Amino acid sequence: MEKTSLLIAALLLLLTNPTASSSMTNLTTDQSALLALKQHLTSDPNNILADNWTTATSVCNWIGVSCAGVLQQRVTALNLSDMGLTATLPPHLGNLSFLSLLSLTFNNFHGQIPKELAHLHRLKRMYFGYNNFSGGVPSWLGSLPELQHLLLDNNNFTGTIPLLLFNVSKLELLRLSYNSLQGSIPQGIGNLSKLVSLDLKYNQLTGSFPFAIFNISTLQSVDLTSNSLYGSLPDDMCDHVPKLEGLYVSANRLYGRIPSSLYKCRNLQYLSLSFNDFNGSIPREIGNLTMLKELYIGNNEFEGVIPAEMGNLVNLEIFSARSGSFTGSIPSFIFNISSLRKIDFTNNSLSGSLPADIHYDLPLLEELYLTSNQLSGHFPPGLWECRWLRRLSLSVNRFTGSISKNIGNLTLLRELYIGDNNLTGTLPEEIGNLNLERLSIHVASLTGSIPFQIFNMSTLRIIDLAQNQLSGHLPLTLGQWLPSLEKLYLSSNKLRGVITSSIGNASKLTIIDMTSNGFSGSIPHTLGNLRLLRVFLISENNLTRDSSSRELSFFTSLANCRHLEMLALSLNQFHGMLPASLGNLSTSLQQLWAFGCNLTGNIPSGIGNLSSLEVISLDSNELTGFIPPTLGKLKSLERLYLEYNSLGGSIPKDLCQSIKLGDIYLSGNKLYGPIPPCLGEQKPLRSLYLDSNNLTATIPLTLWSLTDLIGLNLSTNSLSGYIPPDIGKLKVISQLDLSWNLLSGNIPSTIGSAQTLVNLSLAHNKLQGPIPESLGNLINLEFLDLSINNLSGGIPKSLEELSCGLQFAPKRRRKFRCKGAMCVVSLAFGPGLFERSAQREDRHGRCCG
Repeated sequence: MEKTSLLIAALLLLLTNPTASSSMTNLTTDQSALLALKQHLTSDPNNILADNWTTATSVCNWIGVSCAGVLQQRVTALNLSDMGLTATLPPHLGNLSFLSLLSLTFNNFHGQIPKELAHLHRLKRMYFGYNNFSGGVPSWLGSLPELQHLLLDNNNFTGTIPLLLFNVSKLELLRLSYNSLQGSIPQGIGNLSKLVSLDLKYNQLTGSFPFAIFNISTLQSVDLTSNSLYGSLPDDMCDHVPKLEGLYVSANRLYGRIPSSLYKCRNLQYLSLSFNDFNGSIPREIGNLTMLKELYIGNNEFEGVIPAEMGNLVNLEIFSARSGSFTGSIPSFIFNISSLRKIDFTNNSLSGSLPADIHYDLPLLEELYLTSNQLSGHFPPGLWECRWLRRLSLSVNRFTGSISKNIGNLTLLRELYIGDNNLTGTLPEEIGNLNLERLSIHVASLTGSIPFQIFNMSTLRIIDLAQNQLSGHLPLTLGQWLPSLEKLYLSSNKLRGVITSSIGNASKLTIIDMTSNGFSGSIPHTLGNLRLLRVFLISENNLTRDSSSRELSFFTSLANCRHLEMLALSLNQFHGMLPASLGNLSTSLQQLWAFGCNLTGNIPSGIGNLSSLEVISLDSNELTGFIPPTLGKLKSLERLYLEYNSLGGSIPKDLCQSIKLGDIYLSGNKLYGPIPPCLGEQKPLRSLYLDSNNLTATIPLTLWSLTDLIGLNLSTNSLSGYIPPDIGKLKVISQLDLSWNLLSGNIPSTIGSAQTLVNLSLAHNKLQGPIPESLGNLINLEFLDLSINNLSGGIPKSLEELSCGLQFAPKRRRKFRCKGAMCVVSLAFGPGLFERSAQREDRHGRCCG
């Protein structure tokens, strides 16, 4: 009996040992697969795997590894999320045959997903989001029969969504958002009968809307935001999705009306339809969606009023209907939905006023956006009692009255926009009690001084008080207590005094606009401390140079602002010279405006170092010397304004190397010599104004080939030769002035082909022959001056028949031989020479931020 017992025990030992051996072998296989992953790491910043994944401990004790099994231990879960790892995936991971969870989110895994992972037949959850995987979404994912969650979002996947993916019948969560997937969404997606959440937002998907998703009865959330899907929502969309809670289809190309049957989606809590082409009116039935918490319907083609039935949405927290063409009074029912936290009706045509007790009606209100409507009345007292308010935007309306001192009660307010209204009074100093980040009250007719408390608000990032009637001085401590300030707009006020040097302490400033005030003194050198400064606009003030130097020494400081893109100094009283340090300004500088500043001396040749310059405006100064040839180095230069100075020498041929030049204004200088023929090869040239100089020789024939030329003024020079027939090639010319030269020969009949001409002056030359009949083709002509020439014959009948109706000289002069007599045909401006077209934009360099 004892021998029998020993035999049975021995047999049991033999049976169990192979199993143990097999378990060790299988776990070793898992260990090898994980060590292969470790070998693929190129970055493990916290040394998590480097220190922990060693053969000295069991693989089941490794960080991120979970094991399970009764008869045998196997790796069943691998979770390496948010460890900062960088690696590619080895094919060995396909040997983890018992794996049910694989999570690698928030790392830097890259490359393609190896096809060997298709062997993971027990895998249920695959989380690969927030990495840098690339290539196509693997089609073999469709062979993972147990897969329930597939998250590949926030990667670099391309190509189309594989059809085989819709064979995974147990899939509940599919997230492919924030990739670069293209093509259509296959209707086969309807085969995913257990799908709960579908997230394909922010891809490049096209084609028709996948209506099949509305046949998946388990569906709770659909997010297709920001693709290019088209089509309309089906009338029966809610018939088979009783559990639908979230529908996000914003930023697509959907159209048509919102189905009135939408109310059948009784559990809908989140509905986002904005940025599409939906039209018609909002269906009243939407008021039956009483579970709705967030509604976004803006930026569509909706019309009419917002239906009163929406007042039944008693759980609504966010209602956004911006840019929706809604009319009528602002809906009163809105102020009865006490759960509302955010209201956005920006850019509609709503009228009416805000209720006095808005703080009682909307006790939870955090964000109120009503900008760009037709709202009127005073700001209600209750507005300043909305204690939870964080963002208030009421700009561009018709509000009147003053800003209450009680605004200081809004201690949570971070953003305040109430400009572009008809306000009166002053800025209450209580604003300084707030912790604002953005303060914008521009174009509001405010008077008085700016409360110094505003400049002590350390949280401020943007101050915009432009275009008011504010007066007084800026505090000497300006910038000292504004460590976060990024943008400062104070233009078009009545501020005076000096620009304090403490502004250099606001080290995060990127934009300063103090245009059109009464600031005096010199520009502080501490501006050089603003290393992030991109835009500095100080035109139209009474600023002067530092009296210790004849040069504008602040340029040396500005050279430290290596991100400077726009500099506007025009219409000040500098009475000084441009220093050589001008050429040391940021190579990012795109626009330099300094007209009407009483600048003297030469233009520094170093200006050619500013390789990004697009606009140079130094006109209406007292500059002397030559036009620097180094301007030809500026390959981005589009507009050059140097007129009304005392520049001499010839026009440098180097200008022709600036291949983007569209506007050249050199009028009113002392330039001499010929016009460089290469200017006629500047194909982008639209405006060429060289009048009132001492230019000689003939007009280059190349100029008549500038097919985009709109304005050409060569008047008041000593140009000779004849006007060639090629003048008819100027198909878009509007202004042409060749008067006060020495031109001879006939007026070519081809001039009638320049049918866009509005102003034409050929006066004070030596032209002869008849006035061509073809001038009658110039149907847009408003001013014509041919006086003081040697023309003969009469006024062509074609001119008399112009539909606009011309005013002629007295009849007795209709047949003439003009020398001293005026031969002017004028419609709008009367006799005399026309001046250059006022096509130039506001050259004060104002920035709208």
